[in-house]
Amino acid sequence: MGVADIIIAAVIITGALYILYLNLWKKKGCCGCEGGSCCKK
Repeated sequence: MGVADIIIAAVIITGALYILYLNLWKKKGCCGCEGGSCCKK
């Protein structure tokens, strides 16, 4: 396993964690904001 493999793995893991963060915490309290209207829990 070379340095390039480690860098690629780090980029993929960082991207996955960022997407997880956006889905879990940024959308918290919103139930379907597709139409521009959000409801609060």
